[in-house]
Amino acid sequence: MFFLGKTIRFVMATVFLLLIRNNVTEVGGYSADAMIVFYLTYQTIDTLAQVFYRGVYEFGNSIRTGSFDGILTKPINALFTVLTGIPDVNDAFFFVISTAVSIYLVATADLSITLSSSLWYLFLLGISFLIATGIHIFVLCITLLTTDSNNVMFTYRDVSRLGQFPITIYGELIRFSLFFIIPIGLMVTIPAQVLLNLELTYSILFTTLFGIAFFTASIQTWNWTLKKYSSASS
Repeated sequence: MFFLGKTIRFVMATVFLLLIRNNVTEVGGYSADAMIVFYLTYQTIDTLAQVFYRGVYEFGNSIRTGSFDGILTKPINALFTVLTGIPDVNDAFFFVISTAVSIYLVATADLSITLSSSLWYLFLLGISFLIATGIHIFVLCITLLTTDSNNVMFTYRDVSRLGQFPITIYGELIRFSLFFIIPIGLMVTIPAQVLLNLELTYSILFTTLFGIAFFTASIQTWNWTLKKYSSASS
């Protein structure tokens, strides 16, 4: 049933993109084809994070049952274990299919994409994945303090869906929040703008430095939070 649900979700997402292409002329100054690029960029980062970091959803249960105590006694890095310990095979399968569909949709769209913009786009996708990793680590930190991971992750997933569209179409407060507090804009909007050769809201250098700093801060926060953990036995 889970696999069936994934299939239905993927089919509906594809239909949604085709409806945008065939029925929408412009949204917030962006063409329908450009909107597809933003949507596909979001889908790529979101699915890739789900492939590797599904274990974050189960981390709260690991704390409550005490199994995390056993992880801490092992020689392998605890953060790496809880992040990547439960990869999602279903999402890995759909990532391959969605990537192929994305390439087809972009290749047949009326867009001004160059080799240079494509290479910078791939580079920024790497930075986006780094930021996504940092966000999941922050969720683990919150879970260490509250033992609740599912609700935190579902809240993040709901907020992140705003990134399916250019962050620049939202109001000033939402834009600021989605660029600097939960940096969905830097994960999705900036790479898409680069691929489309549009004016950048923030430069590639700034996005790169912010991504590295954000990831570093998440690691430091994890190390600090881990010192506050007193184990399930207490």
